Amino acid sequence: MTIQTFQSDVLQNIASAIRGLGAADYTEGDVVLSPVPENAQGDVALSCFGLRGRLSTLDDKARHNPVAISAALAEALAGKPVFEAVAAVGPYVNLSYDTAALAQAVIGDILEQGDHFADAPVRDERVVIEFSGPNTNKPQHLGHLRNNVIGESVSRLLQKSGSRVTRVNIINDRGIHICKSMLVYIKHGQNITPQSAGKKGDHLVGDFYVQFEKEFQAEYKTWLESEAGKRAYEEFLTSEAGIKAQKAIEAYELKKKGKAPADLFSTFKSSYKDKYFNSLSPIGKEVTDLLIRWENGDPEVRAIWKRLNDWVIEGFMDTYKTLGISFDKLYFESETYKLGKDIIQNGLEKGIFHRLPDNATAFDLSKIGLNGEKIVLRSNGTSVYITQDIGTAIERYKDYEYDKMIYVTADEQNYHFQVLFGILGELRPDLGGRFEHLSYGMVTLPNGRMKSREGTVVDTDDLIEEMARLVREVMENKADREHYADADEAEFDRRAQTIALAALKYYLLNFTPASWMEFNPEKSLDLQGRTGAYCLMNYARTRSILRKASYTRTQPGDVLSALKTPQEKKLLLNLMQFPAAIQWAAQNRDPSKMAEYLFNLCKSFAFIFTDKAGHPVLNCTDEATRSARLALVDAIGVVLKDGLGLLGIDTLEEM
Repeated sequence: MTIQTFQSDVLQNIASAIRGLGAADYTEGDVVLSPVPENAQGDVALSCFGLRGRLSTLDDKARHNPVAISAALAEALAGKPVFEAVAAVGPYVNLSYDTAALAQAVIGDILEQGDHFADAPVRDERVVIEFSGPNTNKPQHLGHLRNNVIGESVSRLLQKSGSRVTRVNIINDRGIHICKSMLVYIKHGQNITPQSAGKKGDHLVGDFYVQFEKEFQAEYKTWLESEAGKRAYEEFLTSEAGIKAQKAIEAYELKKKGKAPADLFSTFKSSYKDKYFNSLSPIGKEVTDLLIRWENGDPEVRAIWKRLNDWVIEGFMDTYKTLGISFDKLYFESETYKLGKDIIQNGLEKGIFHRLPDNATAFDLSKIGLNGEKIVLRSNGTSVYITQDIGTAIERYKDYEYDKMIYVTADEQNYHFQVLFGILGELRPDLGGRFEHLSYGMVTLPNGRMKSREGTVVDTDDLIEEMARLVREVMENKADREHYADADEAEFDRRAQTIALAALKYYLLNFTPASWMEFNPEKSLDLQGRTGAYCLMNYARTRSILRKASYTRTQPGDVLSALKTPQEKKLLLNLMQFPAAIQWAAQNRDPSKMAEYLFNLCKSFAFIFTDKAGHPVLNCTDEATRSARLALVDAIGVVLKDGLGLLGIDTLEEM
């Protein structure tokens, strides 16, 4: 018996009983079972409210009374072999599965299918998921890490649930930010290489980016203190923006509620910075000139650009390898930024877009229920960010003919994707409804936000290294070195990094993607909390038990009827819910459901593992019970390994 046949038997028995009470058209598909309240009798409950008026064998009064219906249905289900207890509880029928049948179905199914347990049949649903999207002016940081682990986990969940998944990554390898790093390299670092610097290429180029910002900030500070800067500040004070800022300060001083606004000079300094960079800054002009030379195909600039980008992309690939992430296709913005211009022109001819007086091309957002207009081509005919997104989405459909195109990006881009999907729907009605934005919130550390340009960003590589150091510190300080006795330094490091990555990934995925979160390195390593380290430890416990028992996997057969305690049944019910947890997490694009499921499974297993008196395994004197419990432990290990794999987490046979 499999879980599917067991569940089918349950539904058939219920539907048959209901038909026997007079609801002739009632089918298995009509049965809806729900969990019973905490500490209530039974494993699942059936509500009888929906059966009012349908059971013709009952008298008129009982037929419309859910409590009477519950009593009649409980009597009809009593004695069915798939249930060991049936009870009418008010307007509900609480059902207790037969534990022996449940054990045969759950453990038998898991051990028979092994790693393929809960695999859904492959459907003809083609999903393209774009995630990561780093810029080639710096290494990937903690925010990218959350993007990476969400994208990878959702990809795995979708594959497990039957979708055909293609992972893509668009690397932002052009633009003003790249030119900032290039300018510092040209001025100060032409003889340096990642090898000579002893750094990964993405970290080296990131250093150039930070150095540029320091030089720009120093230049900007000097200008702010100059007569020109002082005049600009005086003009700001009488401008609409300055008056608004002053009123905000006065309102706060009056009420002292909420967050205090910045002082007037700080507000001016922040608001004027881009204007200064684009119009007045000598270093800003140098960067802009580099960008123009790049766009004009200047061979010298292009050669430097390629050199730096190659260094960064090689660094990215190393980071992805460490994280266990790969992509089916890499797109590069330098190759896609011109996409979309022809599509815009075609849409203009069809009346989807319109010309503005300055010759720019725009989309009327009222067509998609928003206010204002969206520029899709500048007045000089050059594209904007959304132009290439339009072109890339349509180009990808030519490549993959996707049913769903999922973009994993931060929630600061929510509006951008709302506009993008609306415009795409107008341009290509056949693609309507195929686009999704999987939005995630910001990640902070206990000491606040990260800022790439100021060099205070926490790089993914550095964070992984620091986490591995913390793990190794814990391992080296453990009084009991039994588990590490045969581990050489390489194995010691491998285990430390595996635990570190498990801690990182689980912590980031334990929050629903839309939520903002604070990453706490120490908490993520708690072996008693809801963490990846805790889940790894419990998986390793299953392997340790089986090794010590010299266990060999076989179909355990009738001995499974020896599993009788409430705690054992709770584990069986947990295991049976694994396929449903996968489907829910995949459909909702939310790996936190899988993280929650795995923690609850570990918690139930840990109770039995530590209950040496009530639930002995290795020292169990009854051979049938010992064999049944070993099979249960094996099944738990199978599901833990598979479930952690869906979060992108590798397991350890020994911690």
